[in-house]
Amino acid sequence: MTEFEDGGDRAGQVLEVAEAIMLETRSVSLTLNDIADRIGVSRSLLYVYYDGVPAILDAIFQIHLGRLEEHLPLQGDDGEAFESRAIGANLAYFHYLVEAGPVLQLILRERNQDSPLGQESRKRFMRLARTLATQTCHALALEPREAFVLIELNGAIPEALARLVRSGEIDQETAAQTCERLIAASLQSFALRPTH
Repeated sequence: MTEFEDGGDRAGQVLEVAEAIMLETRSVSLTLNDIADRIGVSRSLLYVYYDGVPAILDAIFQIHLGRLEEHLPLQGDDGEAFESRAIGANLAYFHYLVEAGPVLQLILRERNQDSPLGQESRKRFMRLARTLATQTCHALALEPREAFVLIELNGAIPEALARLVRSGEIDQETAAQTCERLIAASLQSFALRPTH
């Protein structure tokens, strides 16, 4: 049991505990009671900081999306520069997942009416996804739907490798090299548009 820190960042502590429960259970199916029990306070005290579990998950999502965005190379969109940026983006995603765990994945797999995300979080995530898809469309001469599918398929590579690193089945350096090779092979299977 974790106790509320006196004078500390109690709202932040609620997020930390909720995130820990998510990672332990690999699910976003948590309750305010779960969080309150772990902290050792009454559930009603949590309402001082958040309106409910969806608000907590939305705040966690915003934090993690910000951490990921800081490391993604998103500038430019031509041929070879695109390939190196795409590899860099997948490596950044891999390293984020090794460090933070599958927090974004867990929240994003809740679809449509079940999604805990607020409107701002959805817009922010879609803006990032559209940026990546637009660059992929242009560099690889793909239709938008194809670009989204390719991004999702390639995203499975760092996700799977990070899971292996976190479980101790492979070391991080080997996994990063494997990620780089697999993403490069995936991109090289398409004809990159020549640079201008």
